[in-house]
Amino acid sequence: MSQEIESRIRAALRPVAPSEDFSQKLLARVIAEQPAQPKPRRLPSASARPLMWWLTASLAACLILAVGVQQHLEQQRLQQSGLEARRQVVEALRMTSQKLNLAYEAVKNQSTSLSDEKSGV
Repeated sequence: MSQEIESRIRAALRPVAPSEDFSQKLLARVIAEQPAQPKPRRLPSASARPLMWWLTASLAACLILAVGVQQHLEQQRLQQSGLEARRQVVEALRMTSQKLNLAYEAVKNQSTSLSDEKSGV
């Protein structure tokens, strides 16, 4: 059964040479359907000019906005680092004040004890 089907398929699909008329018609059709030469690029038409202007203006606005945002973020970062430096300076001054108060109290106590000793002599 499968041999019979294969022989029928081979008989139906055997190569057949095309007629000379077929080849001529095919060549004539290919030549007729050749694409035209591409047109050279020209400047945009008058109707496309406003679109190009808006596109250019939008691009420039986006660029200016990006630079502005970057400058704003840099300013915020600089302000934050300034506030942190201020906080550190205030903390250092507070600690220095405490140490100076301790030193003052130590000197005051020592001078008081020395004056008591002199008066008792």
